[in-house]
Amino acid sequence: MSTDTLHPRSARVAPAWRPAGGGVRGLLVGQWLALRSLRTTWWVLGGASVAMVLLGLLFTSTSESGGPGGRGGPPGLDLADPVALSLGGYNLAALATGVLGVLLVTGEYTSGAVRVTFAAVPQRWPVLLGRAAVLAAVALATTTAAAVAAFLVGQAALGDAGVSLADDGVARAVLGAGLYVTAIGLLGSALGWLLRSTGGAIGTLFGIVFLLPVLGGLLPSSWGPDVVRWLPGQAGSSVLQRVTTADEFAPWTGYAVLCGYLVLLFAAAVVTVRRRDA
Repeated sequence: MSTDTLHPRSARVAPAWRPAGGGVRGLLVGQWLALRSLRTTWWVLGGASVAMVLLGLLFTSTSESGGPGGRGGPPGLDLADPVALSLGGYNLAALATGVLGVLLVTGEYTSGAVRVTFAAVPQRWPVLLGRAAVLAAVALATTTAAAVAAFLVGQAALGDAGVSLADDGVARAVLGAGLYVTAIGLLGSALGWLLRSTGGAIGTLFGIVFLLPVLGGLLPSSWGPDVVRWLPGQAGSSVLQRVTTADEFAPWTGYAVLCGYLVLLFAAAVVTVRRRDA
């Protein structure tokens, strides 16, 4: 089956049964075939990638000085860092990929295809992990390529003020954009399994990743930053930063915190899915 829209009632997902041969390889192939058959997958990932490149070009080309001190970019963007300017579309890409992660799960519940999937794989948990693995592979390849393209286009727009991938922290920040966006996609998938509601899962995803850091900024300065840096989105986005502040985790430490949240959520999802009816 395929879908032409993101509307939850029409986001039907092909049942991800195991093809002949079974085993881990068969399950992964089945998940890949189900994911590949959906137009939603390619529309969302393609749109997120294009938006990432175009926003990077916009932010770098409209920065006043084309370098440190420029005024281009959205609120909260590090305008002194040409890498941050060129990767300025990562939040939109993360939101889109997170929504895709939700729809790939809740669409099956909406269409009833999940019953066929679980009938073919009675243990259920391999379906969750197999789908997560396939989504992660596809999202990482797509969004990392988009991040590289956004970086190259953005640095070209900055001219002499630009940097190269060989400079300190640049390659890690560009790779980190793909890693972060992929992790948010997996966060959406985990929430989809836990809540089974498209609106509920998307709303929760938006609140956790984008709203809580804003609300955290209203906390007292004496302890608020210590709370905010432990939030999933705030911690994970450290991997995109070339230089972190005292209020932020080191890049890989922050990403490890985000991955820790993913492990906990998927563990909860496995327990929940195994205990309740499809």
